[in-house]
Amino acid sequence: MTVRKNLTLVTPGPVKIPEIIHEYLVSPPCNYHRQEGFGVMFDENQRDLKSLLGIRDSSAFFVTILLASGTGTNEAAMRAMSVLGKGLIIRNGFFGQRLVDQCTRTGIDHDVYDAPDDRPLDAKHLDEFLHHTTGKYKWAYFVSHETRATLKNPLEDIGRTLKSHGLVVGADCVSSAFAYKLSIEDAQLDLMVFTTSKALMAVPGLGMVLCRHTVMSSLKAAGKSEAYYLDLVGEYEKQKKEKAPRFGQPVELHAALRAACIHLTGVGIENHHRRIQSQMHELVSHLSTLGVNTLMEPKFRANVVVNFLLPSGLEYNEFQTLMAREGFYILYGIIEDPSMFQLCTMGDLTDFDIAGLKSAFNKVLRDRARAVA
Repeated sequence: MTVRKNLTLVTPGPVKIPEIIHEYLVSPPCNYHRQEGFGVMFDENQRDLKSLLGIRDSSAFFVTILLASGTGTNEAAMRAMSVLGKGLIIRNGFFGQRLVDQCTRTGIDHDVYDAPDDRPLDAKHLDEFLHHTTGKYKWAYFVSHETRATLKNPLEDIGRTLKSHGLVVGADCVSSAFAYKLSIEDAQLDLMVFTTSKALMAVPGLGMVLCRHTVMSSLKAAGKSEAYYLDLVGEYEKQKKEKAPRFGQPVELHAALRAACIHLTGVGIENHHRRIQSQMHELVSHLSTLGVNTLMEPKFRANVVVNFLLPSGLEYNEFQTLMAREGFYILYGIIEDPSMFQLCTMGDLTDFDIAGLKSAFNKVLRDRARAVA
């Protein structure tokens, strides 16, 4: 049997996208990023993104858009904050480690606060640590959702704790934004990074930073960062003034973002959250009947991305190949461990997709169990 050309993605980005995204990619509302129509689309996306994120005071924030992945956008945010002085990177997982690596490679002055990677970060312990470092750090950065381990960190508790020590607070919310409710203002975040490739359900290519105006003014006053293309402050100033990026960005990607905003506004963000959760619950329940169980405790995960342990004797590469033959692309869990796989319901998955996925699991897992027996 040959593998289907276009597999249904059950991955944490890129994800399966709604049909309206395809339509806007092919036929954008305008065709050049300096046209008046682009500025109209830019304003509409500003309005809708802040609304979908649950921002109450939209006038306090601005969404700066970069042509970059989540990794690139995080780097832009940390470089911008670095002009303030020494930062603190909170590490309790794979993507926290990536932040540390980025700071090390780019020469950003920082220390690392380490915490266990198998449970949510304890804000009380973080608070105790910060009490002994008064005045040492000017900013801090952390990961909201550790997607590789499927671990949900307490965004609001961490943000408030950092802010209580007078720090400028940045967060990687790439895999949590639009997937479940985030209380961004209650968390007192100053810079929040997200992308078009995850639960927003657009296409990869644009990284975004929800920027607090007052903090951007402080960053500008503190000095110019060494970044050029990833100059967040420069991009913020240009986009806020002219409703267009400093350098060319594909209009098609902004059009796909417009379509995603239209789609999610029509669906309703709370309904979107519920659909993601209910589909994952259904898959977890179904797989348990096949003897396939989750790795992370339910109370520690956000239930939008879940890792599963494969049956004994079945490794990821074989499993992924068999599932591809059934029309689904399944991602690894922890890349170094072939005994697990990961499912994500962030994408535009229908009831038909979930039913097909369950049938595929039945076929692959039961057929192989019979073969082994």
